[in-house]
Amino acid sequence: VYIGTEPSRHLEVVREATTRGKHVLCDKPIALTLEEADEIIRLAREAGVKLMVPFNPRFQLPLMKVKAALDSGRAGELVSVFAIKYGKLPTKIPGPADYGWLIDPRQAGGGGFLDIGIHAVDALRWLAGSEARCVYARVGTALYEGLPVDDLGLMTVEFENGVVGALSAGWANPDSYPAWLDVRFEILTTKEAFLIDSPYHDYWCYGADRAERSYWWRRDVDGLVAEFASAVVEDREPMISGEDARAALGIVLAAYESSSKGEVITLRRK
Repeated sequence: VYIGTEPSRHLEVVREATTRGKHVLCDKPIALTLEEADEIIRLAREAGVKLMVPFNPRFQLPLMKVKAALDSGRAGELVSVFAIKYGKLPTKIPGPADYGWLIDPRQAGGGGFLDIGIHAVDALRWLAGSEARCVYARVGTALYEGLPVDDLGLMTVEFENGVVGALSAGWANPDSYPAWLDVRFEILTTKEAFLIDSPYHDYWCYGADRAERSYWWRRDVDGLVAEFASAVVEDREPMISGEDARAALGIVLAAYESSSKGEVITLRRK
């Protein structure tokens, strides 16, 4: 079962699915609170079904190559990761679907930083290979006056192994921007530096009035679906577990808390 409902309903739908013995691919964020995330993980474990959250950066080829270089030791020790992940305001997504719930804090739990940023948060933790120690962030409505949720967030995170991550994420791309989604990573190690300015397979189309960037293949989407199916067939833990999704949610919630209090937040280990 793929769950793409509002995050406020994830626990409800996961309960229905696991009761029927269905494996669950649940979209991000896994839940709105850590308590709900824990309950989702418990339901899947006790039902004996697979639970995965599709954080697509883990299946983007440039990041996969960097991760392989880090794991092999060829790149040396990771020092820092800076990520930018911007999208357009979701209420402007073309088509008949109503995405108004994404700007309803009761249903979405947050705004642009949560919606766009949590993918990159998981990527930071994955690349670091460590749990987060502390977070400092500024999250708010900087671009769209009157928006009931945040549209942009800036965060720094220190991991337990000393790696430092930084993230700027939200609904920052204007209507005229040539692509709906923009993702960049700058990764520094003790031996090398990596710059990923587009993790997708794309091309530019230049017209008389403007340029447009189009994606001709989303290898990450194919990869994450194949990984979920393989985990089910091979009866193994998916590459991105419920615990991974909970950890990413914990970092994002700490960022919102940091912004609200104006102080560094130390994360509590489960």
